[in-house]
Amino acid sequence: MADVAAAKRYAQAAFGIARDSGTLATWRAELADVAAVLADSQIAPVLANASLPIETRLAMVERTLAVSPMVLNLAKLLVQKGRSLDAGAVASAFTRMADENEGIAHAQVTTAVELSSDQLNAIASRLSSSLGKDVRATSVVDPGIIGGVVVKVGDRLVDGSVKSRLKRLRRELEGAR
Repeated sequence: MADVAAAKRYAQAAFGIARDSGTLATWRAELADVAAVLADSQIAPVLANASLPIETRLAMVERTLAVSPMVLNLAKLLVQKGRSLDAGAVASAFTRMADENEGIAHAQVTTAVELSSDQLNAIASRLSSSLGKDVRATSVVDPGIIGGVVVKVGDRLVDGSVKSRLKRLRRELEGAR
């Protein structure tokens, strides 16, 4: 399991460098490549194996990754510090920071039935207007909410589901006795 706090520290350092050099898009793409190799590839367990000499593992990183020198340095640092499997968490944290910097918010829209792309785009558009950000929405189907919609943007949650309304009504009726 990834050490989220450590991954965030690495991502913050990388984000500062990328922002200051105007290379956010490059870093975003290359960190995805680093994550794919260090955390999700067939050689990931080898790179994380501390019993292998560090020189061998670093040489593998250099041969495998075709990224800019600064991103390669970060990948090698993750391997040296025994955090190569955290590369995916670093890339995710970096992406969140870059999105925030660019005014992009991500919304998870949960409904009881599948939404059409037009419906999802309409929800994203309304959220964009109310938040003042470019909202990118993804759809999740959960028949358990019965109806309505639950929207999560960052750490904010708006629950307009029928299930929640029924629970509130039940609490009110039980309290009226």
